[in-house]
Amino acid sequence: MISSRLLFLLSLCPAAAAATDLNLSAQSGGQNKVVVTPGSPVSYAVVGELSNGASLGLAMVSFDLSFSGGSLTQADTPASQPMANFAAPLGLNNPAGYGGTVVAGNLVQVGGAQNTILNVFAPLPMGSVVTGVAQPGSPQVIATGTLTAPTQVGTYTLTIDNVMGNVIRSGETGVPFWAVDPAGVGSKTSLTIEVAALFVDKDTLTVSALGSQHFSLDAGVGNAGRQYLLMGTFTGTVPGITLAGGTHLPLNPSVYLNFTGRNPNTPLLSNSGGNLDASGHATASFNLPHVPASAAGLVLDHAYILMKPIDFASNAVEVTLVP
Repeated sequence: MISSRLLFLLSLCPAAAAATDLNLSAQSGGQNKVVVTPGSPVSYAVVGELSNGASLGLAMVSFDLSFSGGSLTQADTPASQPMANFAAPLGLNNPAGYGGTVVAGNLVQVGGAQNTILNVFAPLPMGSVVTGVAQPGSPQVIATGTLTAPTQVGTYTLTIDNVMGNVIRSGETGVPFWAVDPAGVGSKTSLTIEVAALFVDKDTLTVSALGSQHFSLDAGVGNAGRQYLLMGTFTGTVPGITLAGGTHLPLNPSVYLNFTGRNPNTPLLSNSGGNLDASGHATASFNLPHVPASAAGLVLDHAYILMKPIDFASNAVEVTLVP
């Protein structure tokens, strides 16, 4: 465990109160929520932006990252400006590197600081100072990395915590050094990662037409070749059913559930049983038969399990019958 925040070395006589807040946002592809398949790699970025222009920009930043879906590996070391000036050898970061120290699966003290003291007493840091970093209207990618999504369906979060930052004091010229002030901790927006394994091409079917809803099953390459069974219900998804072994199927009991569970691969629910391919993928279809007009408004939900053993259940997807 890191015993102290070495980056405080660059906090030269900070003011008593912060005039500027640092807002941080964890994103993937520019979004704060993404949907991915089980076990897939997820690229992320932590983006920072100061709350106002009362400073000359970011001088130092440090934060921790934790992921509810598993352990993290070290984040990337920035290779381009301006953030390269925050990493050794141009700047200063913790001994494990700019990408943080892995502690119990979390990342501690990601980030670094610019050479605002204009060091001449030691070989490092040796960089010059870049002003204007993360000013309002110009959000800056502070750190990037890649994590692995869990193999089980669910919703997980990449969370930012223990944020610290300094900003270059307004009016500074770098003579004899760049004075800094502390940045307050503003918003900390997490990245939500939804792991899903069942997708559909539409969510409504018209009772007056013989349409189909097409399913895409994707349980991840780690489940390649396994046997699957797609089932449905018209009684909702909550509370669902806990199967032997503890796997939770998000389908409530119904006559339709019993039928689809015991009779795979019917014209009604085609290709509902079989084996996933080498990518952990399969397709299936719900084919609406002739139904009375009074069936409009009925909602059906479908989900699948993997068997031998039963240790995986997909998310549920719905289709609404409309007039």
